[in-house]
Amino acid sequence: MTDPEVLGTGPQDVSGLLGARTGEGARTGRFARLRGELDNPLFRNAYALMLNGGLTGLLGLGFWIAARHFHSPADFGRNAAVIQAVMYIGGLTTLSYLLMRFLPQAGRSSSRLIVATYLFGSVLAAGAGLAFLASLAWWDSPNYDHLVRPEHAVPFLVFIVAWNIFSQQDSSLTGLRRAPWVPVKNTVYGLAKFLFLVLLAWTYAPSDGILLATMLPVLLMVVPVDVLVFRRLLPEHVALTRRLHRTPTPREVGRYLRGDFVGTLASHSSINFIPLLVAAKVSEETNGYFAMAWIFGLMLDLLALNMAMSLTVEGAFDTANLVRTCRDALRRTLMLLVPVSLLVALAAPYVLGLPFLFGPEFRGHAGLVLALLALSTLPKALIELYVGVLRVRSRTRLVALIQVARFAGVLAGVAVLVNDHDLAAVGWTVLVVQSLAALAVLPALLRIVRPAPAVPAQARGADEEGER
Repeated sequence: MTDPEVLGTGPQDVSGLLGARTGEGARTGRFARLRGELDNPLFRNAYALMLNGGLTGLLGLGFWIAARHFHSPADFGRNAAVIQAVMYIGGLTTLSYLLMRFLPQAGRSSSRLIVATYLFGSVLAAGAGLAFLASLAWWDSPNYDHLVRPEHAVPFLVFIVAWNIFSQQDSSLTGLRRAPWVPVKNTVYGLAKFLFLVLLAWTYAPSDGILLATMLPVLLMVVPVDVLVFRRLLPEHVALTRRLHRTPTPREVGRYLRGDFVGTLASHSSINFIPLLVAAKVSEETNGYFAMAWIFGLMLDLLALNMAMSLTVEGAFDTANLVRTCRDALRRTLMLLVPVSLLVALAAPYVLGLPFLFGPEFRGHAGLVLALLALSTLPKALIELYVGVLRVRSRTRLVALIQVARFAGVLAGVAVLVNDHDLAAVGWTVLVVQSLAALAVLPALLRIVRPAPAVPAQARGADEEGER
């Protein structure tokens, strides 16, 4: 008997066609699709993280434009370099993907897992900060020379520890499947940065005003966010997952961590160490232009990174549907990222070069860098989604290999090619390295998302008869 819905002539299909002919039916269909998307935890969490990236990006754009007008080019470039150092060192020892991988199934151990990652990350971050301060003579850069003085070194270490915990809070919220709180938290943070920037500029305009405006809100927000996590969200998560999942064993966590930590270090370094290296090779003014191009390029990267994070969480929560989840994530990422990346590559260097923003000097120094970084987000997206699947499957050694290879390639290119007169080498290096890595992982990613071939009914019957 023929199934009418297979032929597309069933009653449900007819009503859908009739409804589509009216404005009300079309609107109802669009709202239903939107509700369906938001009912899917993969998209709901991913869109929340993307919203966080968008709001953070807009607030960040306004913040840096205002900072550029409040401070001299030299102060602007030096503050940007120190902020990048704080974020690199503070984020170097975060265990973000460990939280996103195991929190969905940690049950009553969730609280201990979060506390352990906070302690591990912050203590190691403080040690890494001390090592950085001890190596300042090797850097020999005007962007970092002032950190040798105690009045700058001590706050620098405090900011590093605070940033480590602040960053891991986003991962905790995501791993608890409460990612909609992330844009709330970071929007409040972005607005607070604006307030501090204006207050500091209008009071006594310190040379470190941009750094202080960036980090003082972090110090004020760390405790309230943890109260939200431990007092409200964790008890709800424990109640929800008590009967659904088992607590991962220390051996499982340790095995995952051995590979993932190396990969996370390499991934984090490719985002945050490269600007440190550039800052050490160029002048303060040139670093200010490069920092803006790098920050805006990173905003695009977050589209793919956020979808990969959501894929990791939902894949760990529902491993049986990992292939479908990955396919949905890939389709949605490409739909969003391709037009946005092309638009940014073509238009952003000219828009940001307008006189009332960063001026034509930005386009001359870093316009091509931003265009190339925007184009590189397309191959990066493929890599991040594949890495997300590998994390769910706990294939962390392969994750580490991919991330280390990418970082090493970019590091070598920047170290050899970049100088005060050739910032474009950064963009070309990133684009080439990411494209080669994407070509390497693409066959494996396609095998994951390609639907399994249907088995004919006669073949299934023969197999079953053979088994009997």
